[in-house]
Amino acid sequence: MRFSTLITELRRRRVFRAAGVFIVAAWVAVQVASLVFPAIEVPENALLYVWLVALFLFPLFVVFAWFYDITSTGIARTEPARSADAFDPSLRRSDYLLLAALTIVAVAITLEFTSRIEGSIDPGDATINPFSIAVLPLDNIAGDPDQQYFVSGMQGALIAGLSRIRALRVTSKTSTLQYRDAGVSLDEIGRQLGVARIIEGQVYRSGNRVRIAVQLLDAMADEHIWSATFEDRLENIMLLQSRIAQEIAGQVRVVLTPDVQTQFETAQSVNADAYDAFLKGVFHVERFTPEDMQAAAGYFQQVVDIDPDYALGYWGLGKLCVFQAQAGLLTPDDARAHCLPLMLKALDIDPFLPEAHLGYGGTLTWQHFDWAAARPAFERAIELNPSYAEAHMFFSHYLGVLGELDASSEHMRIALELDPMNPFVKALSGIQLVMIDQFEDAVLVSDQVLQSTPGFGFGYVTLFLAHHYLGNKEASLRAFANFLRHTFGKPDAADIVEALYAELGYEQALLQFADILIEQSKSEHVPPMTIGSLYEHGGDVERAIDWYEIAYQRSDPDAPYIGVNSKTPEINAHPRFQQLLRDMQLDYWADNYARDYAR
Repeated sequence: MRFSTLITELRRRRVFRAAGVFIVAAWVAVQVASLVFPAIEVPENALLYVWLVALFLFPLFVVFAWFYDITSTGIARTEPARSADAFDPSLRRSDYLLLAALTIVAVAITLEFTSRIEGSIDPGDATINPFSIAVLPLDNIAGDPDQQYFVSGMQGALIAGLSRIRALRVTSKTSTLQYRDAGVSLDEIGRQLGVARIIEGQVYRSGNRVRIAVQLLDAMADEHIWSATFEDRLENIMLLQSRIAQEIAGQVRVVLTPDVQTQFETAQSVNADAYDAFLKGVFHVERFTPEDMQAAAGYFQQVVDIDPDYALGYWGLGKLCVFQAQAGLLTPDDARAHCLPLMLKALDIDPFLPEAHLGYGGTLTWQHFDWAAARPAFERAIELNPSYAEAHMFFSHYLGVLGELDASSEHMRIALELDPMNPFVKALSGIQLVMIDQFEDAVLVSDQVLQSTPGFGFGYVTLFLAHHYLGNKEASLRAFANFLRHTFGKPDAADIVEALYAELGYEQALLQFADILIEQSKSEHVPPMTIGSLYEHGGDVERAIDWYEIAYQRSDPDAPYIGVNSKTPEINAHPRFQQLLRDMQLDYWADNYARDYAR
């Protein structure tokens, strides 16, 4: 057959068109793989096997196109160029054999290269996400201790920028702080934090100029990958942080989604004085003492006074408001009046601020009991920042409150993975373990928290509950006394509880101390949930339900936990308690208890 005749026949049999369709489909498959592989933790070199699959399947596709057409009725034989008799396009036995052979070869090629893609994943690092990264504390090049808040803030800003990249898993700041001047090897840090990449860096500030030098390191191989230095004016700090985050994403070879790319490219300049005050506020919040919280409030107020359109200032004030409410330092009425408007103001200024969405969801949950409106706020915070450990942690508690315990456990697992060294995350994971009746594990976690962070309040709360449900009465009462002594700074009250226990025993001690708290509540704020819990554990069912009803009426921020953490059968079976749960729209728990205790 002459070449010109061959070309004519290829056109007639539509082989060129079929080949074109195959090439386009192969290109699309490669593009999809380049986007999907990072998300499912497949190394970049596995893309070679996708190309090889396409290359080896191409001749099979050409052979198929030469002999067959795909019609509306199925596969048919291609009519020869010259046919003396009427042509029957239906398939013959030889056609079925040829099609079977082509199919077998195509499947064999695909399976072969699929196994090579799977084999390209290093089993030695199977537990480490190749797109996981931790930013270690940055060095203060100037050595000026008065600038440490700024250096710490630069680390936090870099983590926040990287956390918006969905393909990356970024360790939270708190878990990295222990590695400041620790002298621990990179591979050990990588194993402890469960990350494949580590960022180190230095910060130097001179007047209104900021210079940040960063280097990207392979934690497992203990090798340098990339380094660069960035410099700009302080008012352009968000633009500078966006540039650094994009450069690191490129070096790690992850693809930015269009919305994240847009956020980076549209980063705005800031008021330098307002930003500086904000960093000081965050620095004090992270120190987590009452004095620091008060100082932080002053700095966040400076932020909004300097720049009324700075969203993070309102978020900072809102965060402190929520914290004070949850700790019982604000009455529920004051919290409801003041916290939500601050979060709404932050969202109004910057609807892409994940911290504000989390604050909004938390305020709706623990102050307004609006479960339906809170869920999309939590989900949006996580969508904007998938590595936001606090968002996963609080969403875990929200889900537990509503009875979605499997999802609650999964989000708490993610929070612990993102921030494994944070005592706050660990402590709230202990409460979540109480939710799912894992009391012994809750005790273990809480003991670890209190060993590393003595006096941490949530650790004592968990021990009080977990030991009670395990029947460890003395340990439960001791935890409650320590909660009063170390968290609320009321050693006299703790001594009274312990004295009552020594004289009257566990149940009577709790009941009498509940009576004491009722008297105190006439002159100062006492959380109704605390009184209700004491009555429950002391065995007074009716008075426990009385105070749980009061907790709901007064919007006690611990009231959402009534359904999940009240586990006394006599209370769960009580019609008045089940009606309270329905009034709170905690229908899962009301239905669950009604079913379990039906007569």
